[in-house]
Amino acid sequence: MTEHRWNDLPAAARDAIAAVCGPIRQVIPVPKGLTAGLAVRVETEFGPVFVKALPDSSPSARLYHRERLVGAVLPDSVPAPRLLWSGHTAGWICLVFDYVAAARGVDLGPGSRDAADALGLVRVLGETLAPNPGADVPPVNDNVEFLRRRADALLADPPADLEAVAAYRHARARLEFDALAGDTLLHADLHEGNLLATADGLRALDWGLACHGPAWVETALFIPRLIMAGHTPERAEALAAEVPVWKSAPDDAVTGLAAVWSLFREFVARNGPAGIRASRARAAAAGRAWVEYRA
Repeated sequence: MTEHRWNDLPAAARDAIAAVCGPIRQVIPVPKGLTAGLAVRVETEFGPVFVKALPDSSPSARLYHRERLVGAVLPDSVPAPRLLWSGHTAGWICLVFDYVAAARGVDLGPGSRDAADALGLVRVLGETLAPNPGADVPPVNDNVEFLRRRADALLADPPADLEAVAAYRHARARLEFDALAGDTLLHADLHEGNLLATADGLRALDWGLACHGPAWVETALFIPRLIMAGHTPERAEALAAEVPVWKSAPDDAVTGLAAVWSLFREFVARNGPAGIRASRARAAAAGRAWVEYRA
């Protein structure tokens, strides 16, 4: 995976950013996620901005494009950094956001204030983004189908070390794609790394997997993140019940979704890039505990 730096960005793209944001005084790298794109804080004459960019040829370019579509329509009431400018310039896709400073790290573990605050954020997203404000993003079924293919491949020939195979098969059989239809704009990837703790509360970052579907899906996809942070499956679902829309979640669809989410992580923990296998194994263990609890 090629790492990108500010000077890798074509001069035309750097000039376009300066034309929008003002003369650039300093560029400071910031930690980034799984994609190899450029991620920097840019100090301009008018204040700091956050810039992420990568070549159009990158496999992750589609995620940046999806984030661009969301940022263009995201209401101001949604707690997320504002997209100030985006463009395709000299073969690169560039996104420029308000720079929002982190006050501290995010902790979703038992007893932390962030777990409750994050579920409050989930509730706000469900209430604010229904119906979809206009982001041309795919249905959540497309995201789930990507997971399903890997899940089914794993179950077709389960490795000897795969635990809870019977529970996985029972839960996987309950997946109902029709139940995943809906018109709420979903972030679909909220976790500690995609949440920013600020002095004014949590902010949702990185909308590259955004899609549309029923609002309860956001809560369902967050439950294994709570389990990863140390909550029991029972406690995680009790916390989820504080989000009103969770009461409308069909039991079979939730169980099936839990199975494919977890099996995908089981698959990547065995077959993915070496650098992420350990983290995916931890996610798989959390998801597996949830599946066994439900099954």
